[in-house]
Amino acid sequence: MKFGHRVLMLLSVGAGLGGRAAQAQPSTYDQQLQQASTKLGQHDYCGAVKDFQAAFADSTKAGPFDVFAGAIAAANCPDQRTQALRWLLRIPRFHNLPVTTQDVRNIAQEAGLRSLQSTPQWAYFLERMQAQATRREAAARQATEQWLSTTQKNALPTPTRRKQYGAATPGFARYTVPADTVRVPYLVYVPRSYSPTQAAPLLVYLHGGIVSTTQFQTSNPEVAQEPVFQVAEQQRAIVLYPFGRKSFGWVEHEAALATVRRMIAEVQARYRVDARRVYLGGMSNGGTAAFWYACQQPQDFAGFYALSAMPVSKLGPLRFQTLASGAPLYSVNAEDDDVFPYKEVAAIYEQHRAQAPKWHFASRPAGGHGFLYGPDGTQALEELLKKMMSATAP
Repeated sequence: MKFGHRVLMLLSVGAGLGGRAAQAQPSTYDQQLQQASTKLGQHDYCGAVKDFQAAFADSTKAGPFDVFAGAIAAANCPDQRTQALRWLLRIPRFHNLPVTTQDVRNIAQEAGLRSLQSTPQWAYFLERMQAQATRREAAARQATEQWLSTTQKNALPTPTRRKQYGAATPGFARYTVPADTVRVPYLVYVPRSYSPTQAAPLLVYLHGGIVSTTQFQTSNPEVAQEPVFQVAEQQRAIVLYPFGRKSFGWVEHEAALATVRRMIAEVQARYRVDARRVYLGGMSNGGTAAFWYACQQPQDFAGFYALSAMPVSKLGPLRFQTLASGAPLYSVNAEDDDVFPYKEVAAIYEQHRAQAPKWHFASRPAGGHGFLYGPDGTQALEELLKKMMSATAP
């Protein structure tokens, strides 16, 4: 998505930098941004500039996307082009500016800034932005190299004897398992509390976004920020985090689901896992896969959990009656989910609740499809897992 389009999208919902959540009583700053957004949409650029100027009077609140949008408004107001350049030149000074080389190319072609492109300040602005992008990309490459090195170093060798467990470094270890002509990667997260002399619960977590992921995201260190790892640390649990992609994932490929079981077997061979406390779940597409396991192949699992999931499988009808006698499933959906509409999920639950008494369905009023990554998402996941794990304790 273009840098400028990202700005207008944020402003269109009154979000500003970082997608600030709407409040019941919005601050003056947010009100002014909303007014500016409305005027931008109406092509009242000079009116929008006045709102931006009022908002930016408190420079501690203005973020780079907000300032960029203000610059677009000012660039299209004949008497405010000097102001547009001032705002543009503020942007490269933001700490850790989220800009890439492609963003800089997009900005250079931004139609909304065409009136500034013949000025000397414009070339200087692009030069500063490219310098920021170059630094950020170099830091990202270094972080990726460190991530790949550390996760490989932490991996345990294949055991030579059954049930012979060695010490494991807390943190992330990276492995692969063969599947057809590819090697499918996965992570294992080891909590600080882990001891090879004491069996630990295992949380299998299937990520979302399968339908839009073209490559295994093995080299992305940001995966370490997934809330499940923080919760697992508190629950003294090991995490198995498989990687999936559109061409080999848990939405349409039963072979990928079978591969997850092979990963579990490998984890159990290397780490002391309590076989009575193996749980599987995930978010979005990963949560839908949890429904598939719970309904089609629940054996060997103590429980299932699903966040923002649609209980409909592309692999065929789900056997909800399995949730009368198999392991329980705990799910939660936001009522304002615009990806998997809550009403559709709730209707499926009502249709099957009599034959699936072990499906424990909960809702939350807000947070959207990605509520897991919102301010209270980690807490919501922790509460869900605690409920599931306490109800299924051996």
